[in-house]
Amino acid sequence: MNISENQGEENHNENLDKGFTVKEVASFIDETPNVIRNWFKELRQYIPHEKSDKGNGYNIYKREGIERFKEIQALHREQNWSMKQIEHYFATGGESFKPEPEKKAGEMIAEELKAMREELAALRGENQEIKIHLENQENFNKALVEQLQKFERGSVDRDDQLTKAIKEAKEQKKLIAAANENQDINPDKQQKGFFSRLFGK
Repeated sequence: MNISENQGEENHNENLDKGFTVKEVASFIDETPNVIRNWFKELRQYIPHEKSDKGNGYNIYKREGIERFKEIQALHREQNWSMKQIEHYFATGGESFKPEPEKKAGEMIAEELKAMREELAALRGENQEIKIHLENQENFNKALVEQLQKFERGSVDRDDQLTKAIKEAKEQKKLIAAANENQDINPDKQQKGFFSRLFGK
C-alpha cells in the first residue's frame, strides 16, 4: 500500500467520524434516502445517531451508525428478513433470529369463520331494517287502499243519486212532452175534459 492509498483511507475514516447525512449514507451504501429514512423510523433505537451541531435538527450518522445501516441492508436485502425480524435480532444482541409466525390451518379457518360470522350478522341487521321498512310500507299501502275505497264508495253513491235524479228529470220531461203533445193534437177534447171534470158534465 503506498502513501496515497494510506492517505485516502485515513480521509475516508475521518469522514466517517465526522458524520454523514441521510443522503450521504444512502449514497455511501447504494440505497435511496427514503429507504434510509424508513429503516431509521422502524429501527431508530438500534441505529446510533446524533443531532447535527449546525442547529438544523438533522440526524447525522458516524461510523457505528453506518455499519448498522450496512448490517440492516445485508439482513433485509440478502436474507429477506422483515423489519420485525431485524428488530428482534438487534433486541437480543444478535443472538436470536425470530421467524415470522406462520398461521396454522386451524387459525386461518377460525379467522375466516369469524369474518363470515361478522358479515352474516351485518347482513341480518340489514335484513331486519328492510323487513321493518317493508312492514311500514305495507301498513301505509293498506291505509291508502282503505281511503281510496271509501272515496270510491262515496263517489258511487253520489253517481247513483245523480243518475236517479237525471232519470227522474227525463221521465218528468217525457210526461210533460206527452201532455203537451196530446193537447196540441186534440185541444177541444182536452178542454172539454177539463170543464167536464170541473162541472161534473
